[in-house]
Amino acid sequence: MTALRGEVDWRDSSYTERQAPVVEEILRAAAARPEVFAERTDQILADGELFRSLAPHSAYPRILMDKFVLHTEPGNGFRIRLHRFKTRLQNGGAEERVHYHKWHCSTVMLRGGYREKQFEIRKTDEAAGEALLHEDLEHSLAEGESNSLPAGRPHQVMNDSDTDPCLTLFVRGPSVMGAARIFDLERGTFYDTFDPDGQLKVGLAAMGRLDPDFH
Repeated sequence: MTALRGEVDWRDSSYTERQAPVVEEILRAAAARPEVFAERTDQILADGELFRSLAPHSAYPRILMDKFVLHTEPGNGFRIRLHRFKTRLQNGGAEERVHYHKWHCSTVMLRGGYREKQFEIRKTDEAAGEALLHEDLEHSLAEGESNSLPAGRPHQVMNDSDTDPCLTLFVRGPSVMGAARIFDLERGTFYDTFDPDGQLKVGLAAMGRLDPDFH
C-alpha cells in the first residue's frame, strides 16, 4: 500500500507507458509473498469496522468473477482487490461482455490464468449509443504474469478452463472518466454503467415506468 501510494501517479494519461511498469513490479513482489494475503484477510475478518467499510465495495457471489476488496485509499484513491475468475463449469459457460473501465488498472496472476482480448474504438456515435470496435490484441496470461489496462480501453477476459479457477491480485486507480461502458459487438451498440447506487437509480426509474429494457 505504501508503494502504491507514494510511487504511482494514478492520474497519468500515459498510465500504460509510465506508471504500469511500476505498479506491475509492486504487484509481482506482493505475489511472491502469498502469506500477506492471509495476514490481510485475517485482519479484515477480525476488525468489524474495517470489514463493514470494505464490504460494500466487494461483490460475491457473482456469475463470472468474484471480487474481494483488501484496501480502499481515501478520497477516490486506488483500491486493492483479490479476484476469482470462475471456471466454465462454475459459470455455466457465460462470457464476459466487452467493456471498458473509468480507471487505470493492473493485475498479476496468482493461481491459474486467463485469456484477454483488447479492442480499439474506431467510431462512436454518443447520441445514438453506437460504436464500432476492432479487436487488435489477444493474449493469454499464466501464473506469475502481469498485465495493465488504461481507462477507456475496451477489453474482455475469459477463463477457458473447465476445472481451474483463476485468482488475481488487482489494483485500480481513481476514476478519471465519467462512466464505465459495455459494448455489444454484434449490434454495434453500447451503454454506460455507474456506481451501484447510480445503477440502482437507473433500474428503479425504468421499473417505475414498467419498462423492462434497462441495464
